[in-house]
Amino acid sequence: MKDVSYLRIEVYSGHPEVKAMADQIVDSYLADKTRKHPDKYRYPARKLIASLWLRDSDMFRFGTKTKYFGKERRKQVWMTPAVLTLFNHMRDIGLINEAIPAIPPEMAQDGVGRSAIYCRSQRFKETLKSLTEADIVPDPDLPRIELKDAKGFWVKIPDEAQQEPWYRITEQTLRSHSDLLAKSDIRLADGSPMHPMKWTYIRKFKESFDLTGRLYAGFTTFKKDDRLGITFKGKAACSLDLSQLHPTLILRIAHGLEKEEGLFTELNTDPYDMPDFIWLPRAVHKTLINACLNAKSIDSASGALINAYWQWDATNNEYDCTIYDGKQKREGQKCFPGNKAEALKYIEAFKFRHPQLADYVCTGIGLLLQKFDSDYMLNVIKIATSAGIPVLPVHDEVVYPEHKTKEVLEILGEAFKWTFNDAGDFGQLKIKKTVQHQKSTTMSVELCDSK
Repeated sequence: MKDVSYLRIEVYSGHPEVKAMADQIVDSYLADKTRKHPDKYRYPARKLIASLWLRDSDMFRFGTKTKYFGKERRKQVWMTPAVLTLFNHMRDIGLINEAIPAIPPEMAQDGVGRSAIYCRSQRFKETLKSLTEADIVPDPDLPRIELKDAKGFWVKIPDEAQQEPWYRITEQTLRSHSDLLAKSDIRLADGSPMHPMKWTYIRKFKESFDLTGRLYAGFTTFKKDDRLGITFKGKAACSLDLSQLHPTLILRIAHGLEKEEGLFTELNTDPYDMPDFIWLPRAVHKTLINACLNAKSIDSASGALINAYWQWDATNNEYDCTIYDGKQKREGQKCFPGNKAEALKYIEAFKFRHPQLADYVCTGIGLLLQKFDSDYMLNVIKIATSAGIPVLPVHDEVVYPEHKTKEVLEILGEAFKWTFNDAGDFGQLKIKKTVQHQKSTTMSVELCDSK
């Protein structure tokens, strides 16, 4: 049951059945209370009920530790004391059942503790007879910008930060984006409408607004075939993916170069090329090299590499590399059977093969690069929305209606120049176009005359 996902409370419904159930829950909870504040609970109750109903599976995890529900530090933005109170009362009155108790770390086989698994009761499902997905909307109060601390706790964003221009522009851009997507009749591969929560994007920062900040939505977790299987007003989708974006940004911003220079220039133009470890696929090298850029020290980089495993992912028809943390069960082949010595050799081989990138290995620059690519993707959204073209970003990739390829290529180029100024105003961008069940093709976007 390790794949059971956590309950996310991000939607709302004003449907009569939801309102009636919420009133029943709140009234029964307050029945024996001397101090009664029903208005404090009714709105959160409707969000909790709608979120429970919308799930694909009856089973879900939910953490009920009180430290997760504080006013200033909590695991998720929705984890408020009112939500915890309502959740526990729904258990008491039989709307939620506990299926499997929580497992503390010391009792888990892999040393990783897990929250209890719950399920919607039969009574819960039978009470909501006429409720449909169309009756459920994204939570209107859901913030579009999120900040978490180093331990993963949500941090309340100060009022003064919310008044800063970048913050207000980000919020407005993402809300305008959602308005356009709502008019785009986005449907899944089976023809059913994609629920708005799947394309409601949130910009997520960790520790600082100067790092990370990537855009996430339910759509970013879709498998590749599912992403490419959607339609926009009946038009087929495809994706454009910026190749080698993080190494490209280092070369352009730090060195003013479009591509690497040096001893191996004539032999290689791919920053993820590692002929010294030719038995590892390129997709695996990409994960390993980005891990080295993300790491803040040689020890943390080697620690990540010795916990890296790779295998063929038949679902996505590509190689996959996973870097494990803690005592999780490993799947696939170990990238570096020689452990730390072999991992260190890999790091040194990369620095030798790619001298313009060498100084940025083990510096933690990857978190800054994520901030850069998120700034870029936000500008892509802003320009595309103003042009009336729906785009669904997945980090450095955008999914869009295929018949708008010419326009989206132009948008990617303009947003790149707009975001990176002088560093984005020369040479070309390599972009991979992928259409479902077809071979990918590489395209170029001219920024201007090469240096």
